[in-house]
Amino acid sequence: MGPEAGGGGSSPERGASGPVTGPASAPTIAWETDLGAVVTARPTLGVLGHDSARPGAGDEAAFVGTHAGRFVGVVVDGPRAGSVALDVELDGIVWSTAARDDGGTLYVGADDDVLYAIDPRTGTIRWRLPLGDCRPQRAAGPEGTRCDVDGGPTRLPDGDLLVGADGLYRIAADGTVRWHFPDRTKERAAHVFSTPAVAGERIVFGAHDGTITALGLDGTLAWRVAVEADVDGSPAVLPDGTAIVGADNGRVYAVDGEGRVRWTYATGMDIRSGIAIGADGTIHVTSYDGLVHALDPDGKARWTFATGDAIAATPTLDAAGNLYVGSRDDRLYAIAPGGKPLWSLELPADIDAPVAISAAGTLVVGCDDGLLRGLRQPETGVESDRPRG
Repeated sequence: MGPEAGGGGSSPERGASGPVTGPASAPTIAWETDLGAVVTARPTLGVLGHDSARPGAGDEAAFVGTHAGRFVGVVVDGPRAGSVALDVELDGIVWSTAARDDGGTLYVGADDDVLYAIDPRTGTIRWRLPLGDCRPQRAAGPEGTRCDVDGGPTRLPDGDLLVGADGLYRIAADGTVRWHFPDRTKERAAHVFSTPAVAGERIVFGAHDGTITALGLDGTLAWRVAVEADVDGSPAVLPDGTAIVGADNGRVYAVDGEGRVRWTYATGMDIRSGIAIGADGTIHVTSYDGLVHALDPDGKARWTFATGDAIAATPTLDAAGNLYVGSRDDRLYAIAPGGKPLWSLELPADIDAPVAISAAGTLVVGCDDGLLRGLRQPETGVESDRPRG
């Protein structure tokens, strides 16, 4: 993931290949920063801003939210690595990955039913946008029908945002709602935890009504597929426009641009994570069965890799095709193309957050112990001058 992660119409939860290569041998902890609460989001990487007088201006930072509603920017590399350069208090749990526009503004949702626009140069909230009509909140936590802003944001090429809450929203960069799906006068909106993916002129997402849905860019329904299970996982899209998405029934669905299910693949348990597609077309799926499943574009198994417990994290691919993923066995794994293990590293808690990879090849990962960590190969010789803890 490069400095513009979350921009240019990409979905930050889909685990697409980054422009750099991560550690091929077991890394060491270069720094660790206590954020005080569980981290389940993939950090979004970006430069703090050269025109800023704030400490760390010009440094690459990892921006991430916590389950205590704290949103931070932590310097990733260099002499200030591990230091907090941005610290903003939001009013709800943050589950999802922030999106970042070309000007540096960060967009992130929280469980207070609000989408936030944050300026990392000034450390201020530019605007707040309450979404939905869920007061009082209908259900707590990651399940249920509610307005928590959990799905995305995903940026479109024109800068608009796609955001899941009570249904799906298209929102302009200034916080103006362009449209909402579905029409509330005709249909009760299901909660959208899934990060929307863009496939040409289609927007694809899952919802808690047991459906995978595709909309046109104007918000009109293109197709809807019933899968009879909540869809928390975020879709990825093959070059031919086929959407690949996992569901809570443990199945992977491949749905073409016309809404036809081309194939399904069964894992052993729930799929709550996004899909990562390699440059060679390999589809990487993680599951609560504790396995990484690698499939070909036709849905046939290529290989599996076993961890010691359930996997909730979306896998991350680097430029070499190596895959990085954490498990609830408290280990972070690196897997080479073909499924061969490269290394694993034990950490003090479950790893439900996807990994980000900095421009210098540092792995940045959050844990259920509330710490954000930077991991590097020892031979790089790049060390932080910040004490750990």
